[in-house]
Amino acid sequence: MKKITIVFLILVSIISCENGKIEKLNNRISELEKLNKKLSDSLNKVTHNRLINSNLWGIPEHKDLKINKPNKFKFVFSSIQELPKYKVYAITGKERLKTLIYDDYTKSEFEYDFIPKNEKDNSFEVKAFFLLDSAVVEISGKIKM
Repeated sequence: MKKITIVFLILVSIISCENGKIEKLNNRISELEKLNKKLSDSLNKVTHNRLINSNLWGIPEHKDLKINKPNKFKFVFSSIQELPKYKVYAITGKERLKTLIYDDYTKSEFEYDFIPKNEKDNSFEVKAFFLLDSAVVEISGKIKM
C-alpha cells in the first residue's frame, strides 16, 4: 500500500510540474502572438504611409496623339521599390469606362496603350488600387494632351 501511495505521489508531482511548464509555454505563445500582431500592424502602417505619399507619373512615348492608333504611355510610381500587389484600371471616355489593365501587379512601373477615338478624345486616367490588410489605397494618374 505504501508503494502505491509513493508511486501515486510521484505521478501527481510529475503531472503538476508538466502542467506548470505547459502553462508557461501557453503564456509565452500568447505573448509572442501579441508581439507578432504589433509588428504586422507596424509593417502595414509603414506600407500604407509609403503608398499614400507616392506619386504616379505618366510619360507619353510621343508628344502628339495618333487617332485610332495605340499611343504608349509609361507610368512610374515615385518609389522604385517593389510594391505590394495592386490592380490598375484605365478610365476613358465621357462614359468613364473602367477597364482592368493589370491584376496582382507589383512592379513600380507599367505601360498603357491609349487609343483616342477622335481629336477631342485627348485624356484618360489610370487608377492603382492597393488592397492592404487595413485599408484600400487608391492612387490616380491623369493624362490630358
